[in-house]
Amino acid sequence: MTDCVEIALTSDTAAQHWSCCVWDVRTGTQLMTYRNGGPAGPNTLHPVGNQCVVAGNLTKPLLTFWPINRQEPSHVKYMLPGPPGAVAVSPDGNHCLVAHGHSFTLYSLPTGASLASIAHHYGKVTVLRFTDDGSHFVSAGQDCRVVVWSLARTVQQKDAGRMLYELADFTLPVSDVLVGKGGLKALLAAVSLDRSAKLYELGTGRLLLSVLFPVALSAVALNALESELFVGDRKGLVYACNLQSVPRSREVHLQQDVLERCVFRGHRKAVTCLSVSLDNETLLSGSEDESVIVWHVRTRQQLRVIPHRAPVTNAFFLVTPRAMFEQTRDLPVPYPPFQKVVCTRQDRERAVFLLPAQKRSLRERSEEGPAPVAVGGISSSSKGTEIEVLEQEVQRLKAINRRLYQQSIRAITNEAEP
Repeated sequence: MTDCVEIALTSDTAAQHWSCCVWDVRTGTQLMTYRNGGPAGPNTLHPVGNQCVVAGNLTKPLLTFWPINRQEPSHVKYMLPGPPGAVAVSPDGNHCLVAHGHSFTLYSLPTGASLASIAHHYGKVTVLRFTDDGSHFVSAGQDCRVVVWSLARTVQQKDAGRMLYELADFTLPVSDVLVGKGGLKALLAAVSLDRSAKLYELGTGRLLLSVLFPVALSAVALNALESELFVGDRKGLVYACNLQSVPRSREVHLQQDVLERCVFRGHRKAVTCLSVSLDNETLLSGSEDESVIVWHVRTRQQLRVIPHRAPVTNAFFLVTPRAMFEQTRDLPVPYPPFQKVVCTRQDRERAVFLLPAQKRSLRERSEEGPAPVAVGGISSSSKGTEIEVLEQEVQRLKAINRRLYQQSIRAITNEAEP
């Protein structure tokens, strides 16, 4: 069993008692529930820093935000053009991608501004993923294409360069996409209903490996070392592929006898989501058979089965946020409602972000996540107040520096005396 301080965050299509739930994977007990947000759709559940949790409604054009230590959602309504098919949040918590139909919209979370609306895909967009540095993102869907985008170009609305490239190697809809670690130097893994799992260089789009299975694939995961690939199929089986044993050819066809050596058996219906723990010891899988299974990777044995009341839509490991179980802390959701109209370039240039200074150590701030952000224009009077405060701080630092210099001179002079 994993020794990492990790929990599991899951959701299903029933949402009878909760919209999403936090589990202890060691004991199978509920640690936290988030309620009154409706059923969360596939690929729409995400933590936002260490402050809140967001989920897209399966049937309604609505996003729901919960403070990470509260069961009840924020009172602000985040309305969308349509029911979200996929949601992605940038690692810094500043941008949010929401797919609806064959298009998707880029929102600024601190301002609620709609920065760009993109209708590039011909089919429904079902997967959105950010890179770990937040500089690029990936979209995929039922039109059998995987597209890599530049976030900066998308925000600037420059059509000439916001799409990095497009992958059209699949013949059936893309089921799942995963982006590894390392920004543009990361691996890009994608699986499709055409029974293939492909690995690419994210920066160039070069195909590294294509593995063909005898059944349609529905989910993909990589371990933290990127040494093992896990794929789930439409029949409920999970397969492990060792990426350290390099094949002779770029395309590999796996036969049934080879698959029997590395299969995880336990689900009765299609696997919908996969996740690997940080220490690579534990695998988490969700399925349409209304269960989440915790596996031991090396022995492929079931460690625990977590039952649900409907098909599982999201299930993944999460490092336990420090503030999740501190009920006395007040963590309001600082995000305003989303704007319906895409803002102009002049509006984006006029937007001002005010980040208040914090008198806490860097360690405390990193553990607690980003501070609430006040957004909007600053009046001339407030600008004058800020300048006066900064000037006083500069004078105080100069006085401290002068005293330190004088003390140093006295110490050196005393040491030099015979």
